[in-house]
Amino acid sequence: MKKLFSLLLVLVLAFSLVACGSTSNEGGTEGGGTTTSDAAFKPGDVIGVSLNSQASERWQRDAATLEQAIREAGFEPMIQFNDDNATVQATQIENMVVAGAKAIIVCPYDAGSLGTVLKDARDNGVVIINYDLAVTGSDEVDYFVGYNNREVGVMQANAIIKALDLDNATPDNPKYIEMFAGDLKEANCWYYFNYANEVLKPYFDSGVLVCKSGETDINQCTIVDWELTTLETKFNARMTGFYSDGTRLDAVLCPSDYFVGPVSNFLQDYGYGTEEQPMAYITGNDCYESVCWLLAHDLAGMTVFKDTTLLSGACMDIINTLASGGTVTGLEDYQPDEDYDFTLKAKFVDMFAVDKENLKEKVVDSGFYAYDSVFGDVIPEEEDD
Repeated sequence: MKKLFSLLLVLVLAFSLVACGSTSNEGGTEGGGTTTSDAAFKPGDVIGVSLNSQASERWQRDAATLEQAIREAGFEPMIQFNDDNATVQATQIENMVVAGAKAIIVCPYDAGSLGTVLKDARDNGVVIINYDLAVTGSDEVDYFVGYNNREVGVMQANAIIKALDLDNATPDNPKYIEMFAGDLKEANCWYYFNYANEVLKPYFDSGVLVCKSGETDINQCTIVDWELTTLETKFNARMTGFYSDGTRLDAVLCPSDYFVGPVSNFLQDYGYGTEEQPMAYITGNDCYESVCWLLAHDLAGMTVFKDTTLLSGACMDIINTLASGGTVTGLEDYQPDEDYDFTLKAKFVDMFAVDKENLKEKVVDSGFYAYDSVFGDVIPEEEDD
C-alpha cells in the first residue's frame, strides 16, 4: 500500500512539473559552454547519489564529501552503494525517483547498462549528473562531472617514457614492459589503456620498448571484475614464461592503484625492490595512501592524484545554479565513447601526475595525507577497489 501511494505521489509530481513546463529536459543548451534549466529545487529536496562498492575507501571518501556538500547546500542526501551490481544500481535509482529525488548523481558500475532507468528518471523531471565513470551507449544524462580520463593514460605513458629514458634507448638494448587493464565494463579502463598505448606505440614500433609476453591488446590484458587472484595468475605466468631467463622487467602499466600494491609485492617476490635489482616502474591512478607510501620508498613509480572533493564541488555548483534559476557555465562538449555520435555537457576538474619528486608537495603539503602515513616506516593498509 505504501509503495502504491509513493508511486501515485511521483506520478502527481511528474504531472504537475510537466503542466508547469518545469522538467529539466526542457532546458536548452545555449552554446558557449552554458546550459539552462527550469528544474525547481527547494531546500530539503532529495538529491540521490548512486556509487559503486562500499568496500572501497575511494567510494567511501566520495560518499562522505558528497553528503557534506549536499547537506551544506540545504538538500537531503540519499546515498546508496550498488556493491558492483548493475541490477542493484538500476533498482536503487528507481527507488530514488520514487522518493522524489530532484537530481541523481550517478557513478555507473556497468557503463552501458543504465540507459533505460536514466531515461525513466529524466522523464520524471530528474536531473542526471554522471559522476566520474562515464555512462556509455546512452545520452540520457544532463551533465558529466569528472576528470578527462583519456589524459590518465597519457600521463602514465609519459611517465614511463621519462623514467625509462626511452627517447635515448636503442633497439639493441630495449626496455621491457608488461601491461594490464581493469574490467572493461568500466569505460575509463578503455581510456586509460588505449591512450597509453597510443603514446607508447612509436616506441614499440621502433623496437626500443618491448612487451616480451606479446600481450598488448586490451582484451588480453583485462582483469575481469578486478580480481586480484586473476591478476596474480596472469602476472606469474608472464614472469615465469618470459623473464625467467634473467631479462629485467623495466615497467608495468597498471590502470589503478588497486593493482599497484599487489604488483609491487609480486615483483618483490621475484627479487625486485632491492639495491641490486631496483623496482620496475609501476604506474597507478587514484593516489591511494598506501601507493603514496610505495612511491616514497621506491617501490612504485607514479600515480594520478584526483582530489575527489573537487568532484563534489562541481556537482553542487551545477545543482545550486539550477536551484537559483541560473545558467550553468564552464561546460565542455564531451564524447564518452567514440562509437556514439552524441556529446555530453561536462565539467572537468583537475588531476596531477604524482611521483617521488612532487609527492610531498601534492599530497602532504596540500593536507590530503599526513606526512607520517606517506614517509613513515609502516605502510598504510591496502584499499579495496
